[in-house]
Amino acid sequence: MVSARYDGGDLGLAEGLMFAIDVHLSDLRPGDVLEVSSSNIGLVHELPAWCRGTGHPLVRVEPDGERTLFHIERGDRASLMFADRPNLPLRAPDRGDGFGTPDWLIGLAGRVPDRADPSTGFAPRGASVEPGSPSFPYTELERDRVWAHNIASLYDQATAQQWDASTDIAWDALPELPSHVERAVAQVMTHLAENEYAALYVPSKFIPRIHPHFTEVVLFLATQVVDEARHIEAFTKRALASGGELGLSAAITQRSLRSLLDQEDFSQASFLLSVLGEGAFLDYLSFIERYAPDPVTADVVRRARADESRHVAFGVEHARLFLASDPDGADVLRRSVEQRADFLAQSSGATPHVEEALVILAAGGTSPGALPDGVRAVRELHETMHRRRVGRLRQLGFAEGVANQISELHTANFM
Repeated sequence: MVSARYDGGDLGLAEGLMFAIDVHLSDLRPGDVLEVSSSNIGLVHELPAWCRGTGHPLVRVEPDGERTLFHIERGDRASLMFADRPNLPLRAPDRGDGFGTPDWLIGLAGRVPDRADPSTGFAPRGASVEPGSPSFPYTELERDRVWAHNIASLYDQATAQQWDASTDIAWDALPELPSHVERAVAQVMTHLAENEYAALYVPSKFIPRIHPHFTEVVLFLATQVVDEARHIEAFTKRALASGGELGLSAAITQRSLRSLLDQEDFSQASFLLSVLGEGAFLDYLSFIERYAPDPVTADVVRRARADESRHVAFGVEHARLFLASDPDGADVLRRSVEQRADFLAQSSGATPHVEEALVILAAGGTSPGALPDGVRAVRELHETMHRRRVGRLRQLGFAEGVANQISELHTANFM
C-alpha cells in the first residue's frame, strides 16, 4: 500500500530528485512506501542503484503511460539528509539533565553522553552520522574528565560580558605618574601579561582534544582564550601607554609557566591553572586595583578580574565533579602539585622585580616612611592567597592538612 506520492517531473536523479526522494522518505516510517512518478527515462537505470546504496528497497517499477511509477520502501537506515528525530518541543522547562545543560538545549542538541564516540568526528551532538565516517584523534572522551555542572551558565555569562580593550578603557584619561611609579606599573603589567599567555595557551592546547559532544566545554574554553587575549592586549597597552617600556620577564616566571604548558591531563591542568593559579590571580588583581595609582589601571584589572572569576568558577566545579567521579582523584591532583613543585624546586620563590614593583605600588612611591607599609601589604597579599587557596581546597573536600600542604607547594609566582 502506498503511503505517500511524489511527482518528480522530468528531473534526473543528480539534478535534485534524489534529495526530494530522501526528504519525502524521511517523513515515513520504516516499511512505508513512497510512490515516485517520473517522465525521466534514465531513472529506470539510476534509481535502483541509488536505492541499494541508501538502504531503501525499490519494491516495484511499473509503466504509467509516458511516465514510470517507482515504489520505494522506507528502509531502517537514517536518510542521507535528515536523521530520525523525535518530536521535541522547541523549548522545554529548564529542568536540566543534571549536568548543567537546560532542557531546551538537550532537546535541540541531544543529551550529554557519559562517553563520546571518536567516530562521530565534528558532527554536532544529536546529529545522525553516516556509517563510514573517519575516527578523529580526540583524547578527552569521558564527560566527567572535562565537564562542570555550571558550564552552560558560565558560557552565557562569558558571551554577555565581553569588553573591548581598545574602546572600553579611557586611555586618554591616563594621568602622568612619577617615573618610578610608572615603571612599577609597567613591570606588574608585564608580569600579568606573561601569566595570561599561559592562561591562553593551556586551554587552547586542550580544545582540539575534547570531543565536540561536550560542546559547552569547548565553547566556554574558547571564550576563555578570547578573555586572555583581551587581557594580554590591555595589560600590554597599559605598560606602554605612557611612553615607557615593558619590564623584565624573569626566568623564574618562565619556568613556572612552562610547567603549566607541559601538563597533558586536562583535569590536572585545569586544577593547577584555574583552581590554584587563577584563584591566586584573583587576589593579585584585587591587590593591584586597590593600590592602583590611577583609575585607568584600576579599570583594566577590575575588568580582567571579572573574567578570571568565571575561569576559576569553571575550574572549581570541574575539580568537584572529577573528585566525585574518581575515587583516586584527590591523590591524582595532589601528586600533580607535588610534581610541579619538584620541577620548580631549583627556582622557587617570588620574582624579585615583581615584588619590588608591588611594594612601590602599595607604598604609593619610594618614600622611606611609606615603604614599610608597602612591604607589609605585599606580605599580607601572599597570606591572603594562601588562606583563600586553602578555603577553596577545603570546599572541594581536601582535608585541612592536605589543603595547607597543596597551597604551600603552589608556586610563589602566583600562577
